[in-house]
Amino acid sequence: MIRKPQEYIESLNDGRVTYYLGEQVPDVTKQPLLRGSINRAALDWVMANDARYRDLVTEVDEDGERVNFLWRQPRTAEELLRQRDIFVLSCRIGFGIGQNCHAMGVHAFLAAGVVAAKMDKKIGTHYMDAVESYRRYLQKKDIALTGAITDPKGDRSLHPSMQKQHKDFYVRVVDKQKDGIVVRGAKMHISAIATCNEVIVSPCRAHREEDKDYAVVFATPLNAKGITCIHMPMTANAAGGEEADWDYPLHGNTATTTETLLVFDDVFVPWEKVFMCGEWQFSRDIAWAFGTYHRLYSISHTVAESELITGAACLIAEYNGLEKYGHIQDKLAWLAMYAEETDVLSKAACSYPDVDPETGLAVPNLVYTNIAKYKFANERSEALKILADIAGGIASTVPCFKDWKNSNIRKYLDKYLAAKDGVPTEHRLRVIRMVKELTVGGGYGTAAVMNAEGSLAAQKMAIYKGSDWERYKAAAKRLARIPGWEDHSLFKGVPDPRKPGYWE
Repeated sequence: MIRKPQEYIESLNDGRVTYYLGEQVPDVTKQPLLRGSINRAALDWVMANDARYRDLVTEVDEDGERVNFLWRQPRTAEELLRQRDIFVLSCRIGFGIGQNCHAMGVHAFLAAGVVAAKMDKKIGTHYMDAVESYRRYLQKKDIALTGAITDPKGDRSLHPSMQKQHKDFYVRVVDKQKDGIVVRGAKMHISAIATCNEVIVSPCRAHREEDKDYAVVFATPLNAKGITCIHMPMTANAAGGEEADWDYPLHGNTATTTETLLVFDDVFVPWEKVFMCGEWQFSRDIAWAFGTYHRLYSISHTVAESELITGAACLIAEYNGLEKYGHIQDKLAWLAMYAEETDVLSKAACSYPDVDPETGLAVPNLVYTNIAKYKFANERSEALKILADIAGGIASTVPCFKDWKNSNIRKYLDKYLAAKDGVPTEHRLRVIRMVKELTVGGGYGTAAVMNAEGSLAAQKMAIYKGSDWERYKAAAKRLARIPGWEDHSLFKGVPDPRKPGYWE
């Protein structure tokens, strides 16, 4: 079924143990700053109930009931492209910000499905039974699910079981029972967990045999006994700063999000929600699968964000009367290329998927996905530098909305902060305020974007791992007349235009 937005919001008042700004929160829907994130997340359910978007974001299951399309395990390029289009739409409507209740959780679950199918086929497990059962549960109950991937790690030079202070820097199984398992440890850097009903937990790295207790994938409600959610605000404004209530056009309080330390203190998980338990050989596979799926979300929301950056630069150039200058047009052209390459590369990642030959399951193209993520993250600082350069120094000193509302000083602001004739001063200030948040004031700054969904180094590792080095070498050998290129399928039998009569 598809829940109504209000039904989704009400479901979050479930008795979970939550802390925010040092205080325990009995009901996350009543905490004003957490509620801003929840209200934004409700957009997913608004879209699913809106006739304009329903056929994109939902599908009809075998029972004739509408369910969320994102829970489908992709097998084709078309299904991956549809997933991308859902994320892009959500982020465009949400001012460049997507919802992790239908991103982190979806991709952690899809990764679990890919690896469960591999384990069942290779070593005779039966995890796909649990995966499919949970999929039906997610569809029928319309659950908001997030993913918990990153462990605190402790001493990074040591493997999980070799940690000195304690063994719980990574989530691990501490007991196996007839009806389920008991887990202990913590996960961190989990976005907007207040907006979700349940969490799926997955390894963030490859494990060795001695670390098999840490090779565990499971799902659990966030109100399960033994779980504690410790939320941390992403911005100073979220803690009630001077401008916490400003209502200029971008994010503000209505989009406040949090990052969470999620503690598992001997939490029981029934077997029907366990998708890996001790199969350490496959922990690398699930880390790679999640990273690739979730970077599809990353490059989807960056389509919307790059549009915002480019659009803001174009607007402020016009409002400042600079749009006809050659050096400004050069900078705007670079931003347009930046926005379009993000869009095109994200489509290519879905259009040319990696399909597992044993299971038939599709994941976004490893190389194209990581190139798209790398280019956006690596070039984002340049894009924001250009935006700040075009806007000028006023982006650092723009008045706040409280100033504008004060009638005693508004007349001076309106007079002296005007620019191009015909452009209302308020419109110019709104764009400048947006530039300030995009460049320095937003919760997800350049450092966060560069490391979210994997660091630049992680993208390079994935690109190196997935690149067709034999094709590259064959091309070079062919030009250099070094034997061996003839064996590559791409070049086998091709004519050599350096030979006389090669066309014969």
